[in-house]
Amino acid sequence: MIESDASPGRFERLWRRVPDGTVLRATFYTLLAMAIGVVALDYRDMALASADTARSSRTEPVPLERPVPGDQIRPYLPKTIPVGPDRGEPRLPGYDGPVDGEAMAAPMRFVEAGGGILTAIGRIDRGSVEALRTALDRSERPIAALVIHSPGGSVSDAVAMARLVRERGLDTRVPADGYCASACPLLFSGGRERRAGAGAWIGVHQVYATDAPGPAPMRDRDRSISEIQATTAECQELLLDMGVDPAVWIKAMRTAPEDLYVLTEAELKELKVVTPERFGPPMPEALKPQA
Repeated sequence: MIESDASPGRFERLWRRVPDGTVLRATFYTLLAMAIGVVALDYRDMALASADTARSSRTEPVPLERPVPGDQIRPYLPKTIPVGPDRGEPRLPGYDGPVDGEAMAAPMRFVEAGGGILTAIGRIDRGSVEALRTALDRSERPIAALVIHSPGGSVSDAVAMARLVRERGLDTRVPADGYCASACPLLFSGGRERRAGAGAWIGVHQVYATDAPGPAPMRDRDRSISEIQATTAECQELLLDMGVDPAVWIKAMRTAPEDLYVLTEAELKELKVVTPERFGPPMPEALKPQA
């Protein structure tokens, strides 16, 4: 029996038609495209990281358009303040230093302004609640109102400070063009009467962990998620206790940590972030100017 080679199959016939070098060129171009893609992704990540660093480290005031309904997301500024068009920087009772830059990055400090007013400026850090308690206890005259200008910070301290403010029966105020961001609105909510001046920036965003322990943070992911959920529940409970609509925290949870959802004046009223005394009752018809 004479053996004979089997005729080539369809795939083999097609393969033999491919010109020499075509496969190598295709492989080369595929690897080149992959390399370009990796470089592009790295460049994008570097650009995003650079933009985030610029945002988080900037100390000069940032000109920003005032929020309007449907356009309320602004960058979160942890070390400076936003300034609206044709607006200035806030004036804080009893405080004549800078209101941006180092003032925002430094731990919250308290300045007594007289007339029952205490001004709070700076970050809410671990221990800020005790610093507030000390400032209130050391005051020679009873404090009636706390004026706040802060980029936020520690959520747990902000919650504790809000409860201390309510326990002492204080009012809270964000001055005209003042900044109250991130965890700061939680502190603000503690006021018996809550007022916001013209052009005040009051905004919220997601709670996030900043100090995941260990060389492999992913190992602590479940614990971190659990802690964030517990913190979110604590924030909502605080708002309910203080008479603020907890729906404000829904807006916070929908806003990325690097952004800020700035509340409009209408939302400040509707969500009871400010109390009705801030705007006053409608003017009686008899007192309105006559045409």
